[in-house]
Amino acid sequence: MNLRAFSLLVGLAFTAPALFGAAPAAAASKSWHVDRSVQINARPEILIAQVADLHNWNNWTVWNSEYDPECVWTYSGEPGQVGHTMEWDGKEMGWGKLTLTEVNPTGGIKYDIWLMKPGGDANKGSITFSPTNGGMQVTWSDDGQLKGISKLFAKKIETAVGADFEANLNKLKVITEAQEAVKASEEAAAAAAKAAEEAAAAAKAAEEAAAAAKAAEEAAAAAKAAEEAAAAAAKGKKKR
Repeated sequence: MNLRAFSLLVGLAFTAPALFGAAPAAAASKSWHVDRSVQINARPEILIAQVADLHNWNNWTVWNSEYDPECVWTYSGEPGQVGHTMEWDGKEMGWGKLTLTEVNPTGGIKYDIWLMKPGGDANKGSITFSPTNGGMQVTWSDDGQLKGISKLFAKKIETAVGADFEANLNKLKVITEAQEAVKASEEAAAAAAKAAEEAAAAAKAAEEAAAAAKAAEEAAAAAKAAEEAAAAAAKGKKKR
């Protein structure tokens, strides 16, 4: 499901009671919840750079310029900071706006998202990371409230949005693990260069120590020779 279809479902769930009459009380308010997780072998600073800079979402979500070439994205606020906002309007994507409400460099983001124009209630979402063996568990969650006949739509929304979340997380995994590999390679190269530098310094120090030892040995030999020469000279004088 694209964001336009999702927003139409949300809108219908809100407007249907007014058009067709209220649904039974049991269906008067219905929430929906979606979460999907994937393990990503990348450090938090690599992950947060992708999810907290909304410009980068075009690289790893299915809601991108390839899917909707006519969509226009507008960005405001400082990337990686609360208040950073992305707004879009396109033929396939429809209209929407997403604003970061919380940014934790080691734990992920929370956001509000609006898919109905104008205004309306925001859905709440988050992309969080927690340490696991060899990487991070990355979980994308989203929640919303549907009123009236929402029972007819909640499951469809959960299924469709869940499929998009899975696709997005898998693409995020590919991108960030590639960046992690590059970073790890750079760090390994830097560590190897530092080790080589330290080994060269140690070799030079050993060479200098050996030269100093040789000089000391030669000085000792010269001193001994001088001492022997002095003794011989003194002995010669005594014989005279």
